[in-house]
Amino acid sequence: MGDFLLAGVRVIDAASFIAGPVATTIMADLGADVIKIEPPDGDPYRNRTGGPGVAESPYNYRWIIDNRTKRGLALDLRQPAGQAVVHRLVERADVFVTNFPPRVKKRLKLNYEDVSGLNNLVERGADGCATTDR
Repeated sequence: MGDFLLAGVRVIDAASFIAGPVATTIMADLGADVIKIEPPDGDPYRNRTGGPGVAESPYNYRWIIDNRTKRGLALDLRQPAGQAVVHRLVERADVFVTNFPPRVKKRLKLNYEDVSGLNNLVERGADGCATTDR
């Protein structure tokens, strides 16, 4: 297992952009096995380039920094087959991180009620909005 603090901890990362992926990157840096879930056409943050204060680069270094040391898996979470795969991953995980808004988590069958019965795990959302669906 190694001498890392989170060695042996499995994390499923279904988050995008900054808050969720940075949290799971820190967990990976501390030895966790992190599996990053992306849609088949890639995480929207993967192809984001430029912007004020962003250095010119042929690489999306923000994506690289936020998602280093993770394994990746492309799943269409809008489809029952993709939802079934992520549920099987959650069954074997210690931590599940997502930052979808509440109504999207509900539609994708990834809200607390859907995943809490799969495993005695830590579920954390970083959706950047209120916890109630507006």
